Amino acid sequence: MIKVKGYEIRPELFYDLQTHLWLRVEGRKARVGIDPLEQETRGAFVVMKLEAVGKSLNRGDGFGSVEAEKHVGALNSPVSGTITAVNPAVIKNPRLANSDPYGEGWFVELELNNFERDKKELITGEADLRGWYLAEIQKYADWGWLAES
Repeated sequence: MIKVKGYEIRPELFYDLQTHLWLRVEGRKARVGIDPLEQETRGAFVVMKLEAVGKSLNRGDGFGSVEAEKHVGALNSPVSGTITAVNPAVIKNPRLANSDPYGEGWFVELELNNFERDKKELITGEADLRGWYLAEIQKYADWGWLAES
């Protein structure tokens, strides 16, 4: 775990540059959740709806939707795959995505279809993540999405 301006990120995970969703890849499976910067800017999650097990997704397809204090919108898949598990705990208590984004706050698990192709759109590793996260924090601050410290 590394900290970038107070945000904890995990360099062993893959992150989607567009959605701020992370992937914990193990073999041909990946667990998907949201990173701390994105969940903070959306506010506390209050409703989480996720597609059912068996749903096939291409990169960019919606796999669910969220309602949060400051955001309502779709969750779009960072990779192609088939949903093999949905987290019932985060549906019952959506705020787990805020309080434990890398643990109990995960959304879905996917059986990966073409990870070698999709991972070209993702970022991983401490050096790359640190630079990207610093730039994203600055961008969000410029947009007024972050509370001033």
